Amino acid sequence: MPIDERRRDAIAAAVAAHDQANPLTPLPRNAPRLLAAMFPAEDVCQRSLLDIANEGFGRKYLPGTLYRLAKAGLLSRERGAGVVPHTYHLHLPPGRRR
Repeated sequence: MPIDERRRDAIAAAVAAHDQANPLTPLPRNAPRLLAAMFPAEDVCQRSLLDIANEGFGRKYLPGTLYRLAKAGLLSRERGAGVVPHTYHLHLPPGRRR
């Protein structure tokens, strides 16, 4: 699903703001693209890691990147069970949601 340009810009701005505030621990360079792929229209994503990785993200590094995004406060995770994948919630700063 294509993402709205304003939403993509809001995600990129949130990642850039984090990196500027935390220069010693910047997020991975693909963080804005990953968040845009996971949250093209909604603030909730319930997809498997394999499904997300199939959009061009390394399966080996994806869990670590998601952990770092959660630690930065840009997303949160609810654990899935069995065949139900985890549910991720996007958290953009107020005024940056689109």
